[in-house]
Amino acid sequence: MVDEPSAALLIRVWLEDAGSFRARLLALHDATADTPAEEVTVAVASSPGDVLDAVRDWLDGFTARAGQGG
Repeated sequence: MVDEPSAALLIRVWLEDAGSFRARLLALHDATADTPAEEVTVAVASSPGDVLDAVRDWLDGFTARAGQGG
């Protein structure tokens, strides 16, 4: 249901040729009853710690929005 306070976050991680860690965090935004949600890049990261910080920020933002009723 579109009006429910829910969200999804996809975390994609990979190692580049030199073994460098990379990550991209994607979320879905702006779903309505008539249109599907749009995939949006939330953050890119170059270390596992950066991924954890980005997830924490995303969760804090989600809970703040949910607490405001929208």
